[in-house]
Amino acid sequence: MIALDSWVESEDSILYGAVTTGDIWQFGSFHRSSRVVTQHLMLYRVPTDLEVLMQILVGILMEG
Repeated sequence: MIALDSWVESEDSILYGAVTTGDIWQFGSFHRSSRVVTQHLMLYRVPTDLEVLMQILVGILMEG
């Protein structure tokens, strides 16, 4: 996300990222002004947490 910050030309104050194996998802965020990366501790499993995972992804897209 730090490297992406230098490529993205937007006014968004937070960049979001995800790491996934396909079955397990974990999110993080990069606060651009303070240059702080936050690793979110919750792991989301597919298909068990699919509804929550979709809500998170849609929420991220709605912010942008």
